[in-house]
Amino acid sequence: MRCGGAAIVVVLTCLCASPSAAQDVPATQEGVLNLFFDCQGSGCRDMDFFRREVPVVNWVRDREVSDLHVLITSQTTGGGGRLYTLAFLGRGELEGEDQELTVSTAGDATTDEQRQAIADRFKIGLVRYLAGTAAAEQIVVSLGGQPGLQGPGGLPGAGGPQAASQQDDPWNFWVFRFGGNANLNGESTISSSSYSANASANRTTEAWKFSISGRYSRRETDFGVDALSLVKTWSASSLLVKSLTPKWSIGARAGAGRSTRLNEDLRLNISPGIEYNFVPYSESSRRAFTLQALINVRHWEYTDTTVYFKTEETRVAASLTASINQIQPWGRASISLTGSQYLHDSELYQVRIFASISYRLFRGFSVNVNGSYARIHDQLFLSARGASRDDVLLRQLQLETSYNYFTAFGFSYRFGSIFNNVVNPRFGGGGGGGAVIFIG
Repeated sequence: MRCGGAAIVVVLTCLCASPSAAQDVPATQEGVLNLFFDCQGSGCRDMDFFRREVPVVNWVRDREVSDLHVLITSQTTGGGGRLYTLAFLGRGELEGEDQELTVSTAGDATTDEQRQAIADRFKIGLVRYLAGTAAAEQIVVSLGGQPGLQGPGGLPGAGGPQAASQQDDPWNFWVFRFGGNANLNGESTISSSSYSANASANRTTEAWKFSISGRYSRRETDFGVDALSLVKTWSASSLLVKSLTPKWSIGARAGAGRSTRLNEDLRLNISPGIEYNFVPYSESSRRAFTLQALINVRHWEYTDTTVYFKTEETRVAASLTASINQIQPWGRASISLTGSQYLHDSELYQVRIFASISYRLFRGFSVNVNGSYARIHDQLFLSARGASRDDVLLRQLQLETSYNYFTAFGFSYRFGSIFNNVVNPRFGGGGGGGAVIFIG
């Protein structure tokens, strides 16, 4: 058995072809491997991509109900790239069946190249665990090519019916999350504090998607010179989507909130609509081109009377959004254009464009640009009393404007050795970090 890349092919052939190899790993319950994917490094957070690449396992969200825990971490290599370590940790019947694999990427690797490298090594590591399950028949080994997992229809990673069994899921695909933050800081004359809390629940299947979330935040700054900045907001939102065809879907967004900065005591909105994707949604982890049309019904109760002499009002607006997203070997790009207009007054409208691109021009050299620009002519909430000096300086109220913009750009260039995959974490150079104390 030769060392290097060819050895991988020989090992895979043995595991797939040898009758005794399948007995090394016991079969999991119902013949489907329960896998907990635990990513702790960059490049492996696109869960949709990995689920489509490996459709023959049962993806679980809790380590305690898994048969296999795959823990992925990364460190910076001497060449400026990333070294990914994939630890396969067996649980239950697979207890003690552990292994560790590594894969490295170049310093100028794009997001797509990073996740593809991880996926390829991930599939190799799964072979020994799938050999004792019903998925063994879907393992494909290609001499001179890359081994992979065969999806429905015989295509590697192809989309299709989920392998996961729903009958043993007590949560019925529901996922809940709660969180909060508190920050306190100050000096002898200035002090500030901020608090926030959030909660969310969502359920996603092939046919339906539902999510609901809420957030509260309070930020206060005391400048000690009779100047106090206080901004309070809370918001809640929900989304319900029904899949109609591989390219069509309908849905509705709803929300409520309050913002002292936007002169809102209460805001309510509901936005039903329809969306069309020019490419199948099954390819959305790689590319998407969507058109979304919404009817937005909005109600406000204002803190101060507005410049339109309203203390509360309900308005209807129509909006259309075109969006393109691409993740390719050369990098990633996205652009979206949104236009909205109130139906009661054609002069009340907003147009917003957002674009982002990260592009590798040539070996080692990449550029990235992102920004947005908006023409704004729909600020119904502006207070008739105007903004005081403190409101302006402390940014406690949104001021009247006809546009806003944001832009950022940069580049990076790496040259030198591309073969240095050594990881040296001494003095905080990588890994989990730490502190060094010198005593003289």
